[in-house]
Amino acid sequence: MRKYFFRKKNRHESGAVMAEAALVLPLLIGILFFIIEFGLVMYFSNSLNQVARTAARYASITTSYTQSGVETASGASTVLPDAMSFSLTITPTPGSAKSVGDTITVTVQYTYTPIINPYGLFNSNLSWAPIIKSYAISRAEVSP
Repeated sequence: MRKYFFRKKNRHESGAVMAEAALVLPLLIGILFFIIEFGLVMYFSNSLNQVARTAARYASITTSYTQSGVETASGASTVLPDAMSFSLTITPTPGSAKSVGDTITVTVQYTYTPIINPYGLFNSNLSWAPIIKSYAISRAEVSP
């Protein structure tokens, strides 16, 4: 018969696993939330890049574009959860004269609201809300 050399845990060792878990678990949860926040910021950054490219393309192929027309064509309302935190700026301004070959610049800005406010851990009234920006430059393809 084979002998197994496993020894039984002593009573004083049984709480060691709980103590180690209590020390490591908050760190693992913090890393998990950091990964989620980072992923959301990257998602919104990529979404804003697409919104800016779409808006610049629309403005470059439309003879007389408007601010609301560019915002609608960009598809920002379908991608971003909070339309109040979103702003879109077009240069040259809508309604100004443009000719073929002129540069059209679209700047998109979104104020991201994080899941967790890290300053709240220190009983501070400060908030952490990064501003995500994206730019797209296009050449005007049509003139009025």
